[in-house]
Amino acid sequence: MKTKILFSDLDGTLLDDKKNVSREDLASIKEMTEKGHRFVIATGRPIYSAKVVAKNLGLYRDGIFIIASNGGVVYDCGTEKILAARTLDMDTVDVLFKAAQEEGLSVHTYTDDYVVSVRPTKEIELYCSNILMPHKLLDRIPEDLPKCPPKLIVMSIKENSRSILEDFERRHAGLIEGKAESVFSNNWLLEYLPPGVSKGEAVKRLCELLDIPTADAVAAGDEANDIPMLQAAGCAVVMKNGTDEAKAFADHVTERTNNESGISEVIQKFILQ
Repeated sequence: MKTKILFSDLDGTLLDDKKNVSREDLASIKEMTEKGHRFVIATGRPIYSAKVVAKNLGLYRDGIFIIASNGGVVYDCGTEKILAARTLDMDTVDVLFKAAQEEGLSVHTYTDDYVVSVRPTKEIELYCSNILMPHKLLDRIPEDLPKCPPKLIVMSIKENSRSILEDFERRHAGLIEGKAESVFSNNWLLEYLPPGVSKGEAVKRLCELLDIPTADAVAAGDEANDIPMLQAAGCAVVMKNGTDEAKAFADHVTERTNNESGISEVIQKFILQ
């Protein structure tokens, strides 16, 4: 039997709007992994948060992997080992923190165990609540960071947040050229990643490590940061509730939303058949 691998985004894809996973989805994931296929949680969340979710859902076991930080970290739940990791350099973190703070925007980055910033904001409070990760204030960033972080986020929750963040991204593109790349996880989160990092590159890397052709990979997502993953996989599936931007790259759009066990539909149609 041909081994297939499913890369599933978390928020808006595997998780419903209440941040839960249906019994049907969990049963389908169990069925596919018991038959020797591989399941990958592919998320913009940091590895700390992704591991918490995987453990809470009973998805922290052999045959299941995590791509975290939009491709910055590749992790094996079975062996509990990081298979690949990339980070931002401290100078880039310094430049982006200063630029965001000067404009009154919420900005944060990460240590292994915390979301970290130099001041508290409503945006960070909401973000940490959503991803189940604690927040810690540091006196100085990047000086007080223990090591280079996997990514950085500039955030806005204002009504016109996407426009505000797109304007910030455009005006500061020259500061990070060749040092970082930006992507939107949603209209409120502008993420900065190491050069060349994306969910798509992580798909290729993990397929190579597992000796599974990318032609046998299925990717399921709903947002712009999922597009590189959709492009890298042999079969690109976008959730019914996904954005039009993501759907433009889909081979298939699900009949069900993330609130209707859409991942089970993907597994039954493209993994188990």
